[in-house]
Amino acid sequence: MIMEEERKEEQRTDSALVLGILSIVFVAVCQIVGLILGIIGLHKAKESGRRSETGWVLNVIGIILNAVVIALVVAALIICIALFSEAMEYAYYW
Repeated sequence: MIMEEERKEEQRTDSALVLGILSIVFVAVCQIVGLILGIIGLHKAKESGRRSETGWVLNVIGIILNAVVIALVVAALIICIALFSEAMEYAYYW
């Protein structure tokens, strides 16, 4: 029984680490997936207790990076839409 509990805790710790690493990797590929993986990994790290401090840190970094990139992409889209609509107004008068 004790060995099974230790094995489950090790699996949670390992999965938190893997999800944290994947969350950081997915910043460059697909930020929404990276954000979801970071949140799941953070939950797994909290479940495993103190042994998964590295997993917790990796997941927090992944969540922050993904959120920042998503915010930058949304801001860039808003700016592009605003500039395009402004350009179309001037093109109408020509």
